[in-house]
Amino acid sequence: MLKEDKPAATRFLPFAVEASWITSRWDKLQGYLELCQESGAGDFNVGIGTALRKLRQTEPETGSFTDIINGLRLQVAKSLTANSVTSLQSCHDDMLRLHALADVESIANAEAKSPGSYQELLKALDRRLDVLGGYLADKQYLLGLRRATMELAYG
Repeated sequence: MLKEDKPAATRFLPFAVEASWITSRWDKLQGYLELCQESGAGDFNVGIGTALRKLRQTEPETGSFTDIINGLRLQVAKSLTANSVTSLQSCHDDMLRLHALADVESIANAEAKSPGSYQELLKALDRRLDVLGGYLADKQYLLGLRRATMELAYG
C-alpha cells in the first residue's frame, strides 16, 4: 500500500519503521528502510531503525552500529540552538532523542555474559526511566525501543 502512494509513504514511513521495531517485524523493518532510501525519507526513527537493522546483521558491512548512533547523536546536537535550549519544554524532544540513543547504545554494548554488569545496566535504565516522571508516552517509546534492542543484542 505504501509503495503505491509516494507522498503518503514519505509522511508515514517513520511511523511504519517505529511500528516494525515495536512489534519485532524485522522483515517489514527491512522493507520500510529500503523505501526510505528510495524516497529520501529520513528522520530520527528511520535512523534508529537503521541502527537496529545493523545490530541485527551478523556480517559486518560499511557503517557500523556505533557510527549510526554517533551520527544520530550529532544530528540531534546540531539541532540544539541557544533559543531551543532556553527551557526544558522547548528542547524536550531533542533530550528524549539523546536519552533514547544513550539507552540503545548502553544495551547494545553491555556484556550479557556477566550477570552483575547486566543487572547494573537494568538498574541504571530503571533510574533513567524514573527521571521522565509522568511523561507516559515518552516512557512507552523508550521501553519499546529498549525491548527491541535487548531482543537483538541478547536474543
